[in-house]
Amino acid sequence: MLSSFSKNIQTTLVTSFFSSLVYACTIPYLIIYLSGIFSSETLGLLVMINVVSSFLAGIVGGYLADNFQRKKILMIFQNLYGVSLFIVALNFTGLLPQHFWLIGGYLICGITYNLYYSAFDAVLLDSTVPNERKKVYQLQYWTFNLSMALGASIGGFLFKHYLVYLFLGAALLQFVVSAFLQKELSYKNKVSHKKGKTIFHDLFTNYYIAAKDKRWVILILGIALYSAAEFSLQNYTGIRLSKEFNPITLFSIPIDGVRMLSLLQVINTIMVVCFTFVVSRLTEKKNERTVVIVGLFVYVTGYSLMASANSIYLLIPLAIIATIGELASAPILNARQVNLIPEDKQASYLSFASLSFQGSQLLAALGLTLGGYLAAGLISGYIIILGVAGIYSVVSSLYGTKKTVKYD
Repeated sequence: MLSSFSKNIQTTLVTSFFSSLVYACTIPYLIIYLSGIFSSETLGLLVMINVVSSFLAGIVGGYLADNFQRKKILMIFQNLYGVSLFIVALNFTGLLPQHFWLIGGYLICGITYNLYYSAFDAVLLDSTVPNERKKVYQLQYWTFNLSMALGASIGGFLFKHYLVYLFLGAALLQFVVSAFLQKELSYKNKVSHKKGKTIFHDLFTNYYIAAKDKRWVILILGIALYSAAEFSLQNYTGIRLSKEFNPITLFSIPIDGVRMLSLLQVINTIMVVCFTFVVSRLTEKKNERTVVIVGLFVYVTGYSLMASANSIYLLIPLAIIATIGELASAPILNARQVNLIPEDKQASYLSFASLSFQGSQLLAALGLTLGGYLAAGLISGYIIILGVAGIYSVVSSLYGTKKTVKYD
């Protein structure tokens, strides 16, 4: 299927795959490593600081993507992302032993990623035409989940004994990915010539335009609310399992809490890889609104109950249930979302859309902090409440009677 698309789409999707692989095998396990150094309350605060700094970086990244050459932005910040992983690896070797370097590397990872991903998304959107867009985003969703499965497997099994090599290898791969993109991508974008009085004036004017589109704002808010369920797996649920899960042996392989987290992520992503297009075909003739509502509710319920489950016989079925809901709803939502974006403000709208990513991370980090004071069952309730509110917002935005803002 990949060969049927243009070279730019192929290059972007391949790069996306390996960038996601780098993330999946490092950042979730870095958070677990930090949980062994700091209390849940302190770690939750650190994650929230990372979310806020990443959000601000995302705003700047959207401005840069609208006003400068996106290929150059990708070159600079993808390489800096690799540098941040290298700094973390040096901390693990003892060459930079202070916690300052570890925390700094973690924060720089979030900042640099958010400085370039708006440009990356805009390149992919620019490279597609409307009649192929749904297939492209389905394929991106499929390759993303495949990379997450591989990354979770690699990170989960190398975490305890080969942590230094894990981060050194990830840093090297990130540099290779950046070099590949620069060599293979043939792309030059038009830049905005409407300048404000200052960079900050121009930057926030772009976001104000996106913020005036109430339908878009409600959609992004809703995505943030329900996506907090899945992010809680990497934050609260993953850390809780690393401390509370009783180790077992599965097919002669010892499974502790960290590997249990890895197994749940692998189950999720293998199902996505194997059944994305199958579920899409099964649901394509169903009422789209109903598919989205039911799919999201199943998705939220599965992840929320995982937050308080400790038995493998509960965790695995819940992971399967959550994934089925994800498979039914996510491709529809991805295609619907990009169709709401005005062509002349792509990067700004996509950067504003990052609020869903940052918002869900912030809500999951808040759950991690609350977990230091509340029982696991109450955290499950917290996730369900957020999820239901998110589903209502998304459905109201996509299937309500409101119209998007029109531009001259």
